[in-house]
Amino acid sequence: MRSTSLAVVLGLSCAAAATGCSSVRARGEDGVATVARTPASAAAAPRAGGPVEVTALARELGLRIEASGPGYLLSNADVRARVFPGSDRLTVDGRSVFMGEPARREGSSLVVPAGGADALRAAVAGEARQQALLAKAPPPVLVPVVAVAKAPAPVVLAPPPTPASRPTAGGDASWVPTVSERSWKYVVIHHSDDREGCCAKYDAVHRDKGWENGCGYHFVIGNGTQSGDGEIEPGPRWSRQIQGAHAKTADNRYNEMGVGIVLVGDFERGGRPTARQYESLVRLTRWLMTRYAIPSGEVLRHQDCKATACPGRNFPWSRYKADVSR
Repeated sequence: MRSTSLAVVLGLSCAAAATGCSSVRARGEDGVATVARTPASAAAAPRAGGPVEVTALARELGLRIEASGPGYLLSNADVRARVFPGSDRLTVDGRSVFMGEPARREGSSLVVPAGGADALRAAVAGEARQQALLAKAPPPVLVPVVAVAKAPAPVVLAPPPTPASRPTAGGDASWVPTVSERSWKYVVIHHSDDREGCCAKYDAVHRDKGWENGCGYHFVIGNGTQSGDGEIEPGPRWSRQIQGAHAKTADNRYNEMGVGIVLVGDFERGGRPTARQYESLVRLTRWLMTRYAIPSGEVLRHQDCKATACPGRNFPWSRYKADVSR
């Protein structure tokens, strides 16, 4: 996410933008406001265990805070967290954390629920402990290596593939589910049909629609507005390995067995994926194809599943299909 070093008055009134290709469109462009990092000693720490106003939480933890659109990014060199009004999910380094209740507007400020505040405190403390351990670690000791003749390795027959032994090469650790995996058969590509967004935004909007499982997509790829340019955010449905809500059909096959990937942007009315978005999409798609043995013929556009223009006329479909088929 691009940030600005200008200090501004916090407590911005931010209108929630609209959701993706199946939702109402939003055309307003929200400004980006940045407040420089404030040391933890500069303000009294709010009481642990209760709801906390977002700027007070940032001061408590010594985090930089940025307001972009309806939500906030809190970050330092090691931790990036996002929170949005109306969403009961906090994203910490790409992981979705359930806060127990939605973040809420209180006047012109945003109040983070106790569960979200405690989760962010734990993440910051964990990174601090890790850095302290690394700083104290003794330098490595070089031991002379003596060549020893090795006996021929025995021939071992590999067992049949299991979910736990699926290929992981080329992917990020955050992409690998920690629960039993579905045998996914399709990859379905979408554009969000708006100009700014991130996983937490679509999660909040979809929950407002009454979708109890939140964000209908399994992955969201940012364009540098409310998440990093090319940043891949796994959604709560992916971490739980449950069906999507992105390509409804009569038999629901593409929701049940299709991995929904949305790129933030409007590619029908002039916009195009950024270079980093495209690179991230190709990398993620190749990883999914390898891990779940999905053939290139089952990598589809939303418009291949039902009557829609998604992911838009300006999406480079032919180039993309060639790149993921190599």
